[in-house]
Amino acid sequence: MMMTLFFKKYNMARRNITGRNTRANGTRLNSGLNTISTFNLATNVPMQFCETVVMRFANSSTSSNDYLANYNHTSQFSINSQAVITNGSSQNNNFVPRYSQFIAPADCYIKSINGFINTAGGGSCRTNQTFTISVWSKPATIGTANTVMTLLFSQDFVFGASNNSNVLAIDGSTDSKVGDKLHKILAKEGVIVSIKREGDACAHIQATFTMIFETIENQSTLEEFNLNTVSVANNRFDDTISNPNRFNLPK
Repeated sequence: MMMTLFFKKYNMARRNITGRNTRANGTRLNSGLNTISTFNLATNVPMQFCETVVMRFANSSTSSNDYLANYNHTSQFSINSQAVITNGSSQNNNFVPRYSQFIAPADCYIKSINGFINTAGGGSCRTNQTFTISVWSKPATIGTANTVMTLLFSQDFVFGASNNSNVLAIDGSTDSKVGDKLHKILAKEGVIVSIKREGDACAHIQATFTMIFETIENQSTLEEFNLNTVSVANNRFDDTISNPNRFNLPK
C-alpha cells in the first residue's frame, strides 16, 4: 500500500517543473512579469542613421554651378542651384524641403562616407573630366528667409580622357571634417548633396555612396528583447522555454 502511494506521488511530481504544469510539447510561459523569455533592454549609447545616395549627373548639365537632386526623381542631379556654392554662403530657404537627402532627428555628425563613382559615355572625351561631390548642412526657417550652407564633406574626382570604365572611391577619410564631432549637424537641419563639373560637359556621372550619421550625445532607449527557444515537438521558434516531455524528466 505504501509503495503504491509512493509511485502515485512520484508520478504527480514529475508532471510539473517548478510548479508549472507540463504538456507534451513543453511548458508554456506565463505573461507579464513571470515571462522568462521576454524582458526590457535599456541602453544609453549614441544612435546611428544610414542614408544611401544614388546619383546620376548627365552631360546635358553644362554649367559649372553645383547641381542638386531633382525633387521629381531624386537620383537625377539635374537642378541647377544657380551658384557655385561655398561654405557659409546664403541660399534659398526652399533648399531643405526640396533637395535634402536627410533631416537630422537629433544633433549629430557624419561618422563615415563610403561609395564609388564612375563615368558613362566618357569614351569619346578628349580631355580629363573633373567632378566635385559636396555634402552640406542647412537649416530651414518658417517663412522665406535664406539660410547658410555649411560644408561637411567635399572630394574631387578626375577621370582621364577616353575613359569609360574607371571606378573611383568616394572616401570620407579624404576630408578631415568627416568623423569630427565639431562639425555638428543640428537637430532638424537638412543634409544636402551637390555635384559640379569643371571644363567641357562630356561624360555622364553615376555614383552611389552611403553616409553614416551618429548622434553627438548618447540616446536612451527601452526595447523589448526576446530570447526564444526551439520547441522540439514542432521544430519552430515559439515561447516554449523547454521540452519537458515525460521521457525527458528524471526517473
